[in-house]
Amino acid sequence: MKEFWIGYWFKPWYLLYKIGYAIVITGIRSYFKNHQYDGKKSIPANTGILYAVNHQNAFLDPIVIAGKTKEPTYFLTRADIFKKPLVAKLLSMIYMLPIYRQRDGVDTIKMNQKTFDTCYDVLKQNGNIIIFPEGNHHYKKSLRPLKKGVARIALGAAEKYNYDINLKIVPLGIDYEDHFRMNGSLYLNAAKPIDVSDYFENFKSNPSEAVNKLSEHVYSKLSDLIINIKDDDHYDQLYYLLHRVPLSTNENSVKLKFDERKKRLKKLEKLQAENKSLYTNFMVVTEKLKHEMKKHRIRPYLLHKSRDSVLKLITYTLVLLCSFPIHLIGLLLNYLPYKIPVWFVNKNVKDKHFHGSLKMAMGPVLFFIYWATATILFSVVFGWKYGLLFLPTLPFTALFSFRYWILFTKVKGMYAYRKIMMNCMKSKENI
Repeated sequence: MKEFWIGYWFKPWYLLYKIGYAIVITGIRSYFKNHQYDGKKSIPANTGILYAVNHQNAFLDPIVIAGKTKEPTYFLTRADIFKKPLVAKLLSMIYMLPIYRQRDGVDTIKMNQKTFDTCYDVLKQNGNIIIFPEGNHHYKKSLRPLKKGVARIALGAAEKYNYDINLKIVPLGIDYEDHFRMNGSLYLNAAKPIDVSDYFENFKSNPSEAVNKLSEHVYSKLSDLIINIKDDDHYDQLYYLLHRVPLSTNENSVKLKFDERKKRLKKLEKLQAENKSLYTNFMVVTEKLKHEMKKHRIRPYLLHKSRDSVLKLITYTLVLLCSFPIHLIGLLLNYLPYKIPVWFVNKNVKDKHFHGSLKMAMGPVLFFIYWATATILFSVVFGWKYGLLFLPTLPFTALFSFRYWILFTKVKGMYAYRKIMMNCMKSKENI
């Protein structure tokens, strides 16, 4: 853990990448409630690694992987952001490589070949490259058809170096509990690496067939690593059932919750296959549940448990009342750095897929600047000794205020649910 925070400063990386890495690993710990990376130990060292990853959240996808990898990680991105020389130089310092499309108005084959040659060299030197074979991003938890770029780059690297290369493809699934808001969970799920050398002989005799087979292998592996909702007509209802209706596990484990959602989805898919009519009716009921929960501003987990006792409600209420002064202090001290990224992103960034990455990156930077400035001003007014005492109160009150708001929202929902249940009982008595 110590190297995770400090060791990268002593590695021969670009300074800009080190700074970005520091922001990302801090952002991951503060933006996500829980995060877990399974299968990482099976990824070999001293080997070229080509990550094949599902793409749900634009820039957030590559940076969370890079933040969990202790070596520089290259990734391909659209070429139009490389137009200005200074920007192109900065992007190259964080190991981004341009991929050209027809709309860019250039010879895509020629220009992309330069990028592919760079990829071949990186892989030969046992480097890491992230590729999103779906070709574009979309928040839906569904695996779209894969492009053949992963297989072509892997086998192209082998061909360039006369098959004298140690290269693995690592299918890696990313799952976000909530794509656009903080305090959700992040799950990275890596499969056993695919040994590209298994396809060398096939590629020598029939390149097209080898590329197709390797691409199908990647798709098969990747689909097992994610929550893959195939029924697009009822996507919203299925997502609601998986992520809003409570799970049976009370364990605070990202993997256990992910596995239970996968099992729940399989049961729903089985119902769809065996009893289409019942499945359709179930989707209608789910939509009604969504509407009612939103209308009354309560969450489905309240329906899943026995009604909370009056004593519990009173206890929570007293806790909120007694701790309100601390919450108010935390709110006043930390409101601006918390809200500025939200205001900025919501107003200026139309594509919601970029919201999470920008909020996660802006948050640590703004809090650091704000806390440093506030501490300096406090020290100027009251002296540096009091300034040093003031500094730790900032993160403490920020965390306290955030937890307070979560509890407040929960208690508010409990009161709303209790009111609804009491009204229902009164209606029954009047019948």
